[in-house]
Amino acid sequence: MLVKFLPREIRKYFRMSRRQRKHEIHQSLWFKPLAYVMAAAVLAIITLFIDMQVDLSVRASFFAFNHETTRTLVSTLIASILLLSAFTLNILLVFLTTLSSQFSPRMLQDFIATRETQHFVGLFNGSFIYVLLLFLFMNNFRQDEFVLVPLLTVFMTFSTAIIFLFFINHAIYWMQVHNITWNMRLISEEIIQKNLTEDMEKLKVVKAGDLKEELRKHAKIVKAPAAGYIQLVDFQGMVSAAQKDDIILALHERIGDFMLAGNPLFSYWGPGADKVDEEAYTKFFAFGNKETEIQDNYAAMSKLAEVAIKSINNGDPRSAINAIYQLANLMRAIDEHITFTPYLADSDKQVRVITREQHFEGALYRGFGMIRHYAKGDLPIIIEIVSALRMLAQSSNPIRHTDIWRFAENTIENVSQEIIYDIDRDLLLEKLDLLANATGNGTEYEKLKKAIGQKKA
Repeated sequence: MLVKFLPREIRKYFRMSRRQRKHEIHQSLWFKPLAYVMAAAVLAIITLFIDMQVDLSVRASFFAFNHETTRTLVSTLIASILLLSAFTLNILLVFLTTLSSQFSPRMLQDFIATRETQHFVGLFNGSFIYVLLLFLFMNNFRQDEFVLVPLLTVFMTFSTAIIFLFFINHAIYWMQVHNITWNMRLISEEIIQKNLTEDMEKLKVVKAGDLKEELRKHAKIVKAPAAGYIQLVDFQGMVSAAQKDDIILALHERIGDFMLAGNPLFSYWGPGADKVDEEAYTKFFAFGNKETEIQDNYAAMSKLAEVAIKSINNGDPRSAINAIYQLANLMRAIDEHITFTPYLADSDKQVRVITREQHFEGALYRGFGMIRHYAKGDLPIIIEIVSALRMLAQSSNPIRHTDIWRFAENTIENVSQEIIYDIDRDLLLEKLDLLANATGNGTEYEKLKKAIGQKKA
């Protein structure tokens, strides 16, 4: 009832599922700093209590300061900490603006979500609140000498100055594109290994089995209750519910797709179809106004592709190449951890949920396809894409070789009709030869080599 009176930015968390809320809080910048502020307030109270109740001046007279000196010291250090906090905020704003304009707004989430960023901001805020509370409340106590208050205040200020240096190094580290793409890939791999494996891989089966096709022609369609991106699906809960109701569900869209209210969301059929509570099944879906990486591996590839595209447009080929290599590394992880089958089965190995089928070639297009579109006239970038595909072929399952070669072949067939420099042509053929050997497409390579030669002529 009281939720509607909260600010919209706070109110949205109460409407999310538990998992969505955890992810969004982790991506935000206010949760950990708020925890530091609360801890600083508690520490300030404890510091004043000890200084008032325990006569430390007797045991540590060298560190004892009278009331006026302590008050002057604390008031001076408040300004110092506030100045460092202002510099930190300024650096943070400049850094976020640079990331957004030169690379991709999606990268802001990765920088904000890092533990280092959140801890640094939290420490600055906590230090300021701690010293401020000491200054406000020490005047309310009749104490001739203080020991713990001046010592901890000086220590807090000294620590804040050191932390400021670490924060500058942290920001400089993140400003380097190779570190950005490396961290983006690590974050995405962690999501793939933990979330997708836990949510779907344990439920997947390769063979469809009995899909009750005789009942499928009477399938009922359930429409989306709201507009937005499909951010999260509780597959385990859906499979359990479908097993209990003895039905099979087929999803019409995949995670990460945008839907309008009223669009077909899923259909279901089976012996228990007449007794299904459709609204209960729609609650297994979570919608939002943006794409998230919780269960969508395509979102991670899109971020790396955007970095490469922005770098190409900014005349920074080395950054684009680095993003291409990290994208290939991420594709290897996808091939290693994700089974490309649409069937999710219950404990009895009966298929209960049929998802929109994903293909390895679709993942290739989502990543490298976007880059090659913007780099069509940039042959050095095309050459690096072929080189990355060769490395991917050497590290991936052999069943992916056909898709990888077909993608590379289609890419080369649609490059500019004139290859101006012989060295570009020779380097491209060299990379293609290596890819053909890795994928077992020597004959197709000779045909492609002949076609490239004709373009040159």
